[in-house]
Amino acid sequence: MASFFWLYRPTAPSARAQSIQVIHTAHAMAARGHDVTLCVEALASEAPGEILDFYGLDELPTFHLKVSRRGRTAASLAFRAQFLRWVRRTKGRGVVVARSKRYALEAARILGKRFRLIIEAHEVDSLLAIEGGADPTEFRRQEAQVFALADGVVANCEGTLELIQESYPLACPSVVLHNGTHNTWTSRSTPGPRGTADSPGDGVGYVGSVRQQKDLGTLAAAAVKLDLPVTVVGVDEGSLGPLIKASAGHLSVEPPIPYKDVPDRLARFRVLVLPLSPGLFGEKLTSPIKLWDYMASGVPIVAADLPSL
Repeated sequence: MASFFWLYRPTAPSARAQSIQVIHTAHAMAARGHDVTLCVEALASEAPGEILDFYGLDELPTFHLKVSRRGRTAASLAFRAQFLRWVRRTKGRGVVVARSKRYALEAARILGKRFRLIIEAHEVDSLLAIEGGADPTEFRRQEAQVFALADGVVANCEGTLELIQESYPLACPSVVLHNGTHNTWTSRSTPGPRGTADSPGDGVGYVGSVRQQKDLGTLAAAAVKLDLPVTVVGVDEGSLGPLIKASAGHLSVEPPIPYKDVPDRLARFRVLVLPLSPGLFGEKLTSPIKLWDYMASGVPIVAADLPSL
């Protein structure tokens, strides 16, 4: 079995998709018997077991979750110290999993050619820069270096991998691994009361982030015309204030909930919606974790008509 260091430091516990995906993936590798180290930044003094419980995961002897308090300088130093400890323990011959191109290049500088580098690709920064009208030169330089060094590339969806292969010759194995969590976790949900034509139940639900590409403006506009309540789960009311106003009060919000509670919450909606804006992210680069959670719930889904979905 191999020794892995996840070259991330996500905030945890957190309802953000990146945190959910990283922690579940690292935990799954540890469950297969690999030795896995992952560093996270906590807002308070949570113990590793408390953080894992938020995601519905158990502690494992092979999963080393290193927790530091959130803070730019202190957390950065703690992260580097944990990485160097792992390097000494493995003599630099383990496997590094990196999403940040900058972190990947730093690991290569420290370790040379002794280790294996797996790049987890969720975006092509140079193409996003072009779409946004920015200079892609530095992104292209980093991408070219990283993909030349990589021993493997894991992309979040077919669109991401296609764009990488169009821009850079990959000499290493590559695979698509979508963001869905394991079916043994999603099967924990207990279906709640479903809506009917006479009793709409909890109405229309959306669970997830409110990034611009998620097109919640369309959802707010639709809420005005619906006879059902529309609920956005996972945000604070202040972040959606203008949309709530635009919906004439038909749109409501619920705060973030532990990820382990998401299946039960989804099961109590009558229908689930997944809006998404056209563009590079919406059409090529995304594999929404909420889509996989939605499909596991058994609740009807209304989703954007885009290639990524």
